[in-house]
Amino acid sequence: MAILAVFLARRPETLLVQCMIILFSLPLLGIGGALVRSLGLICPMIGLIFIITFLFYDVQTALLLSVRLLNLMTVSFILFRVSGVEEIGNTLKWIGIPHSFVFIFTTAMRYVPLIGQKIRNIMDAQTSRGIDLRPKIKNAGNFIALLMPLLIQSFVLSDELAIAMETRGFGRKGRSIRKMHPLTGLDYSLMAIGLGFLILFAWWENG
Repeated sequence: MAILAVFLARRPETLLVQCMIILFSLPLLGIGGALVRSLGLICPMIGLIFIITFLFYDVQTALLLSVRLLNLMTVSFILFRVSGVEEIGNTLKWIGIPHSFVFIFTTAMRYVPLIGQKIRNIMDAQTSRGIDLRPKIKNAGNFIALLMPLLIQSFVLSDELAIAMETRGFGRKGRSIRKMHPLTGLDYSLMAIGLGFLILFAWWENG
């Protein structure tokens, strides 16, 4: 619902209010420090979007897209910090998403920290060889020294995963599903309240 609210927002002031609400909620959830550590990856991406949009459109459009992207990435960050991969995967299964898609999604999420660690290891190794990988324009050609080892290691990981899945009979018919606990009245009430606020917000924003 929060992601839909970000997509539904059309006014600049609405996006800014959403951004402030999201950022103020981070300390309450106890994950503000984790987001600060992730800004090193988030800020360059948002900056690139701003520059590209500014070159082809105008300043206002560039600011709108940048703030919208920041809101989407922050909401996604909150989701994956407060909810475990297994919890999200079980929820997707419960609402009827095919098992193969759920497996791909949850496996990708589990590999994100591993890929991040491999990126840091490659950067440390290449820096020790005198290759400058700091985010500067003059270092753009050096990033091939990061991308090629990362690509090779990603292929190795995918091959190992495919072999492990094959030896465990992935895709075999008759798979058993872990017992799911039904939602309670409180859960349905909270979802109904959230949906009501989302509908009111969409009506107000587009009215």
